[in-house]
Amino acid sequence: EIMHELGICDALLKMVDGIARDEGLACVRKVTVEVGSLSGIVPAYLADCWDAVTDGTPYQSTAFAVETLPGVAQCIDCGEKFTADIEKLVCPRCGGKKLTPLTGRELMLKEIEAD
Repeated sequence: EIMHELGICDALLKMVDGIARDEGLACVRKVTVEVGSLSGIVPAYLADCWDAVTDGTPYQSTAFAVETLPGVAQCIDCGEKFTADIEKLVCPRCGGKKLTPLTGRELMLKEIEAD
């Protein structure tokens, strides 16, 4: 299910292009995004989709980097806060599965490197 990442990259490209135009950037060399580990976004899919949406555009040679931010969740049952792994969403203290994500759901355009 890559459609989610494709839509995100399409929006990112529009955002980067808008910023490049506003700032008068001639050549965008690299775009860096931060993705929370609990966002459901797959970094490898994001990179593949960036290649797809930039193909044939002035951004096709722009490097794309994804930095993953760890997600912190809180157990609703016992109140424990912990760094959560999307593969294993269980409270390490009580084994509870009712969790509230506190961080790790974000997707942010962190940096644009340009000439």
